[in-house]
Amino acid sequence: MTSIKGKAYANKKSEINRPIGDYYSTPKSLVWVMKNTIIQEFPQMTMLEPCHGQGAISQELKLMGYDVTENDLHQAGEDYITSSAFSDYKQIVSNPPFSLWDQFVYKAKSHCNKFMYIGRLNYLGTNSRYCNGIWENLKAVYCFNRYVDYQTPFRIDGNFHVGAMATAWFLWDMEQSNETIMKVIDVQRYAILGNYKTKSVL
Repeated sequence: MTSIKGKAYANKKSEINRPIGDYYSTPKSLVWVMKNTIIQEFPQMTMLEPCHGQGAISQELKLMGYDVTENDLHQAGEDYITSSAFSDYKQIVSNPPFSLWDQFVYKAKSHCNKFMYIGRLNYLGTNSRYCNGIWENLKAVYCFNRYVDYQTPFRIDGNFHVGAMATAWFLWDMEQSNETIMKVIDVQRYAILGNYKTKSVL
């Protein structure tokens, strides 16, 4: 995952302490634990990953058999939010920048049948999102049972350091309007105690 403006929590840091482009990689394990759900929920074999970064998500989708179009603003790609180049894509799985999360959701709603984003669980407690209809057609929330430190560098083994932020996969299905279900996803086996910066035991 590559951000355009960076994660919301990254914006609180001084610029000298931010990665280039406020880049944060998605642990591959967060895709692994959703493999069966992804295959079940996304029957079409074409997929868009609008901010693919190092390919942590898109490469795993390819291994599942999907034909994935990879886009990244910081790798000579298009600005997904403002570009009209993606209107034909009906499925997205991605970890968009948290500071632009709402814009990514609204854009996906404009052209997708189904899409799934990683986001913060405390987004659910924001009244403006409820009033603006962002949760309409939200089919499921798959919350991780460990706080993921997204500052953890890209790792082949999928392991991640434990942070201080509850996150989840949010799945929208634009053809359904039933009540949202919530499930807890076990990622304990990939968790490394201690956040990445200090590696202090929690």
